Amino acid sequence: MPDQTEYDYFSPNEGPDCTRCAEARPELEKIRDFALAQKERFAAQALHPYVAGKTALHHSSCSTLEDLAQQGRPLSWDEETESPADVFEGELLGFAHADVLSAYRPNFTVMTAQEAAGWVRAHTGPRGGTRYRLCKVCTPDLPAAHPPPPTSAPPG
Repeated sequence: MPDQTEYDYFSPNEGPDCTRCAEARPELEKIRDFALAQKERFAAQALHPYVAGKTALHHSSCSTLEDLAQQGRPLSWDEETESPADVFEGELLGFAHADVLSAYRPNFTVMTAQEAAGWVRAHTGPRGGTRYRLCKVCTPDLPAAHPPPPTSAPPG
């Protein structure tokens, strides 16, 4: 991570020739695309009833997830609203020079019930111990266990 003191946020943008910004652009585009896809999924809560953080499973209506709906949200200044391109360029500056994200935070994965069941399986140890917790605010039910897809046996 770059030293945050080496970049002054109040100095003018280095412009399109900034090497650090050019190198960081593809990674930030991936982060942005993931965050905005999660935002779209989050808007369809009936289809995507679960949200997973690093170690916790939530119901998509959980109040602790309010910032997920704000991913990539443009800011308004004196009745003028930033365009999505302006949001990205502003985010790129901080990401490239100080390793900071504010508009796009890829902290959560919004899931269908089947995807959540797979997430639970992936976060359950071989002896049944869990490497996750259920949110204490929304207390989601565990998704119905879906059996793994059948494996095809070699011809005998």
